[in-house]
Amino acid sequence: MKTRIYIDGYNLYYGCLKRTPYKWLDIFKLFDDYILPSSASKAHTNDNLSIKFFTANIVEKAATSKDSLADQQAYHRALTFNSSNSQLEIIKGYYSINPTRAFKVDQKEPKKHPNECEYVDIWKLEEKQTDVNIAVEALFDVFTDDSIEQIVFVTNDTDLERALEKIKSLNKVKIGLVIPTTDNVRYPNEKLDIHADWTRRNISIDELKQSQLPRVIQGGRKPVSKPIGWFGQPEILEEIILTLLQVEANRTKCWRWLEKPLPSFDDLPSLTDPPILLLDNEETAKIVLSYAKRYTQLFKS
Repeated sequence: MKTRIYIDGYNLYYGCLKRTPYKWLDIFKLFDDYILPSSASKAHTNDNLSIKFFTANIVEKAATSKDSLADQQAYHRALTFNSSNSQLEIIKGYYSINPTRAFKVDQKEPKKHPNECEYVDIWKLEEKQTDVNIAVEALFDVFTDDSIEQIVFVTNDTDLERALEKIKSLNKVKIGLVIPTTDNVRYPNEKLDIHADWTRRNISIDELKQSQLPRVIQGGRKPVSKPIGWFGQPEILEEIILTLLQVEANRTKCWRWLEKPLPSFDDLPSLTDPPILLLDNEETAKIVLSYAKRYTQLFKS
């Protein structure tokens, strides 16, 4: 079954990926190996799967990290290198940031009504065009490409209600709805759910974990690497690399050390996996750091 997926990148990030070590997500693997096989329609192959990914470039002056924009661009390059041009299209809106005024939540009385709270100056950051772009692209595709048999929306945004309603009325394609959340508590929006032939209520943490891109993706003039800040324990990882650089010539060799199984030591906990797979958890990352320090000591002696 030829399937096209429309992913609201903003919804996916804030619903599933923020504050997790799984942002280096292979969206094709996630849907081809997990989401679609568990849906009502199982007749699909990777050759018949294409994705339109809707996002917007981070505004540097509003970013929480100086590396945020570079990390986002690295991920977009990785997605592009990991797919063919016919499989993936990244469609960008933009962020607007403007000063405005709003009611401030009272920290001592959080349930106090807004009109009883202090009115303060704030910066308002909004993503623009994503909902419109998704609606336009989906309607255009259904009208112009008769080979599409199924479309899947990854969103829970009611702004797409009319688009789903119109597509449903055409009776040309099946409609799937995936709610971008990792919990089972949040219900699908009824205004969207009513127009879907099937609905996936969540994406599990394990599915995200099993659907990661390789750390390095080859493509273009220069390969792209997973940002250090996207590992679960970036501070410990940076300390590991700095430790290894005492005896290794460059960071590339440090990564090679992390990607191969290590010999065990009687006085250190054994590692069942290559160190690269143990960097998302604080306890196991600290064990890897112990191995790096021991390796450095032995190399120097």
